[in-house]
Amino acid sequence: MAKFTKQELINDLQKMGVVEGDILVIAADLGEVGMVEGKLSDVILDALLETVGTSGTIVAPCFTNYYYIQTIDKQDVFDIHKAPNSGSLSRIMWKHPKSHRSLHPTNSFVAIGDKAEEIMKGHDEHALSYDPIGKATELGAKMFLIGCVASSPGFFTVHYAQQALGLTQKRFLKPKRGVYFKDAKNETQLFIKKDFGGCAKGCYKFYSYYVMEGGLTTGNFGSANCIIMNGKRAYNVAYDLLKTNPRFALCDNPLCGSCRASWSFNKRDYILYYFRKLFSSIKKH
Repeated sequence: MAKFTKQELINDLQKMGVVEGDILVIAADLGEVGMVEGKLSDVILDALLETVGTSGTIVAPCFTNYYYIQTIDKQDVFDIHKAPNSGSLSRIMWKHPKSHRSLHPTNSFVAIGDKAEEIMKGHDEHALSYDPIGKATELGAKMFLIGCVASSPGFFTVHYAQQALGLTQKRFLKPKRGVYFKDAKNETQLFIKKDFGGCAKGCYKFYSYYVMEGGLTTGNFGSANCIIMNGKRAYNVAYDLLKTNPRFALCDNPLCGSCRASWSFNKRDYILYYFRKLFSSIKKH
């Protein structure tokens, strides 16, 4: 099987319209890229950074664990040196010597490049989860999915639109969840999470609207299927749809507790959800 070179990956990015100076907000499944010449992490990261150049920036989630307060792990304390659990690209970027990571205890982001520090600044325990997406979007960022168009659909602008509309704080059931973290004085504090992005399985529903908006580009990065779009345009599409119908992003799974029984804007599904859960439990036994 042929291996992709770094230059071939750069060519792929350029075919999708990535240029020097771009800000890319990336979600990725790097396992879909295929075999490369050299170490996968080095080749992929170098291809991204060389394509956007020294005036460009790449951004990715750098999320970490959190717990119900009753079962919180007091040994699992967040700081910027704690490895993320949001995928291999996050870990690769986090380890890079020029990376900047935000300080949010559960939903930190990591960035490398000219605007990295600006985008990460102020995203700490006092901020909402998706603030860096708003900053990147205002700076003209492009939203970029690599290899996860179907498996983990949706641009981060969907969650930012939910946040801007106040939907991420409209949980019906509000059991406390959080994590311990090190504050600016290196003292251990308890962080209680106040906003939630929720299930992302329904975010594929936005794709046809992105196409109608006229700004969605498809392509490949190695073997990985990709989509890319100007963040502001993607955000506007999501914001308008969710403002009209807050339930639009909910997934299709009738047994998804997050979508069917968590949100105050979706009370109509509560009773049917618990009936289905009960029936499903009875069938198993």
